[in-house]
Amino acid sequence: MASLPDRIASFVAEHRAFALPAALLGMLVVLLVPMGPVAMDALVALNFALAALILVRASSLRAPLEFSAFPALLLGTTLFRLVINVASTRLILGAQGSTPEEVQGVAGRLIESFGRMVAGDSVVVGATVFAILVVVQFVVITKGASRMAEVAARFALDALPGRQMAIDADLASGAIDARSARRRRAELAREADFFGAMDGASRFVRGDAIAGLVITAVNVVGGMLVGVVQNGWGIAETARAITVLSIGDGLAAQVPAFVIAVAAGLVTARAGRGRSIGEELPRQVVGGPRALWMLSGFMAVLSLTPLPTVPLLVAAAVSAGLAMLVSRAGGGASASAGPGSRAAAIVEAAEPDDASVHRRAEEIGALLSIEPLEVEVGADLVELVREGDASPVLRRIESVRRQVAQDLGIVVPPVRVRDERTLPAGGYRIRIRGAAVGEGELRLGELLAMPGEGPLPGIPGIPVREPAFGLDALWIAPSLRRQAESAGCAVAAPESVLGAHFATVVRRHADELLTREHVADLLAELERRAPRLVADTVPACIRPGELQRVMQCLLRERVPVRDLEAVLEAVADASRRSRDPHALAEAARLALRRTICQQYARPDDDGRPVLACVVAGAALDALVAAGVHDGDGEPSIALVPADATRVVQA
Repeated sequence: MASLPDRIASFVAEHRAFALPAALLGMLVVLLVPMGPVAMDALVALNFALAALILVRASSLRAPLEFSAFPALLLGTTLFRLVINVASTRLILGAQGSTPEEVQGVAGRLIESFGRMVAGDSVVVGATVFAILVVVQFVVITKGASRMAEVAARFALDALPGRQMAIDADLASGAIDARSARRRRAELAREADFFGAMDGASRFVRGDAIAGLVITAVNVVGGMLVGVVQNGWGIAETARAITVLSIGDGLAAQVPAFVIAVAAGLVTARAGRGRSIGEELPRQVVGGPRALWMLSGFMAVLSLTPLPTVPLLVAAAVSAGLAMLVSRAGGGASASAGPGSRAAAIVEAAEPDDASVHRRAEEIGALLSIEPLEVEVGADLVELVREGDASPVLRRIESVRRQVAQDLGIVVPPVRVRDERTLPAGGYRIRIRGAAVGEGELRLGELLAMPGEGPLPGIPGIPVREPAFGLDALWIAPSLRRQAESAGCAVAAPESVLGAHFATVVRRHADELLTREHVADLLAELERRAPRLVADTVPACIRPGELQRVMQCLLRERVPVRDLEAVLEAVADASRRSRDPHALAEAARLALRRTICQQYARPDDDGRPVLACVVAGAALDALVAAGVHDGDGEPSIALVPADATRVVQA
């Protein structure tokens, strides 16, 4: 049986969503129902505790979004203080007694103690201290925090389009995947919403400072009228008693407000990620023993002046002590590695924090990793990929990825585009898993004219081989476009040439791009649509690795695997007879017959789809079938040279 604290903790965890509505309803009760002195002491103490908690939390933040609920909490604490002010004002103005001394504790002992501690024997001193606190909070802290929130919100909103474009550019270039892009966009939106909410919530803090000053004045004036006119007290005694209570009430509200305003400034000033302010300030302000030694010397020299000697010498001694502590801490850290590890000490000096070490590990990992799909460009083509979303090359590559996914049914991995100095200025190279599989050269400012099957037209230009299909082509000036089109040429811009070549390479090597991770993702997606099929067939009939080889066989022959449900059903049925991937691929091909025929069918003159076929004779079919052999699980054709010559000539 769980203990009482465990049960309480479990109850709080299960019902914490009701904490905010309960707190708001509690504020409404305090606003409407008169509170007693004990209840007021509890509310004031809770106000102080909440303010201290917020300050400690704000000083330990590593990023502003770690406290994304702060604007709403800021509004809630402001409302809480105003509710306490209203409740205490009701008690102060409704005090009854024969003398002013009898009503000192009417608003609670905390408020009375605050007033007596600050005012002491002089009402003027108390009023002056209270006025200074209000002025400092309103003019310095609150106004500064409000301005910081306003500037942060403006900069966050102004930078939003550019940062979104940078995320899209990283996604298109393959630097990040789609999941990371979604996470960054969500974090970007949360950051903009946070600073916008902070800008609005800071207005409540300034209004709270003004309201506190007005409420204190109302307490003094109203209390004087009630005491003198209603209760018949003397003016001097009434002024003293009411002023002490009003100052105590004002301080009980303004000190937590001051603390929360400082916390708001700390949260807004926390730019970026990394260490918390409490960790950064000592390291950055001190920076090492040198600054402390200089400070100690300065204070020692200053003690020689007519200024008081003892405080300055104490400050110099404290600074010298801190300098020695910092020196010992730094020396101990380096000496603990031992004399035989100077390289480790150098690394620690160059990378002093955990974030830098983690970043270096990520950089080493990036050097060792191999991109599944990569496009390298020469110097002249760099400008085509530096324009983010506006880049025609990146847009074309993204379009190819979507088109291949629709046609073949596989997800093309993100493409990394980077510059390569060893390439010609207009050259590019396409790599799959680090190996070059295609390259070409573009001429910016010109167009590529491709006549197709016919000869090159008599148009001035530079003859080349079109990189995607190896056709004869010409680089021509843009002014000759109409002339080339009139001659029956297809004309393409440089980015279209690169895009067509990229699409051809991706389709040709689609089987190499299909990994087990991709197959697992496709199966997970299919499981949402057909859970029974996946449960019955994987891995009972076919394992994911075998399914990958079957799909690779189909993709190698340009057979789409978009209908994975049909592929899996056909493979599951055929697996009872054979587990050979090629035999299973033939079964899947039969299941996809309509898709394959539709892929190659072309409309005739009447618009009806017609499939062009080459039918082999019975003798040729028998000859080829007799030469089929199964070598290492993969069928191949082995014909004697004479028969092979006859087949080629047929």
